[in-house]
Amino acid sequence: MELKEQFEMWRDVFKIQIDFLRELGVYRLNAAKSSLVAAVASNQLALARIKAQVAQELEGALRRMHRIEGRLRTQSLRITTLARNASFIHNGADMTKARMVSMWAAFRVFERMVPLDQIQASMEIEIQPTARLSDQFVNKYNLTEECETVPDIIDNAYMLVGWLKKMHYLPVRGSKAYLLVMEVFEMLALVAQRQIDVLNQARRQIRENTFKVWNPLILAGLPDTLDVKKLLSAGIKSL
Repeated sequence: MELKEQFEMWRDVFKIQIDFLRELGVYRLNAAKSSLVAAVASNQLALARIKAQVAQELEGALRRMHRIEGRLRTQSLRITTLARNASFIHNGADMTKARMVSMWAAFRVFERMVPLDQIQASMEIEIQPTARLSDQFVNKYNLTEECETVPDIIDNAYMLVGWLKKMHYLPVRGSKAYLLVMEVFEMLALVAQRQIDVLNQARRQIRENTFKVWNPLILAGLPDTLDVKKLLSAGIKSL
């Protein structure tokens, strides 16, 4: 599968997140209502009021799901363009300056959606001495200026990508540095498939009534809104 297609899988992530949030909300709401009935039956009125508030908050969040769906659909529509722009890295130093700007912007978006523990894998890739040499790169802001060698403080592939972005350098296609940078981009893209697998597993657990906790990977790319937080965790301590 090409890099562009791998990044485009984030569209499926957002689609599945909508279904996951809806199913989780219904699951939590049913649990809250069941706890409310039990509290009333046992004459625990103070506890019953808490359960009722939790149920009302979850019902409200579910009614407002269209807002969350709209935001996730918007993100999904952006993915095609972002995936194309991120895949410009295939061209290495051969890409235009304008495409380099679009490529780094797309990289930043995907980078923010990926949990830190997934990024850490690229931090374990060491930089070979030959990948540090100045002839591995081209300065796209000044083509006549010789590039600097990679400083010793940059000690892994992920840091190398950040350094190149800051310096406005691009790796020469086929060079050692190019292969390292490609590996980092591919790692970011592959998180989408793992995200899909985790979400589908969580949905199965919801249907089986065995869902208790969620993998942090589920949170990647979700809108940071109050309703999402309620659907994920509101009242969980009291259910």
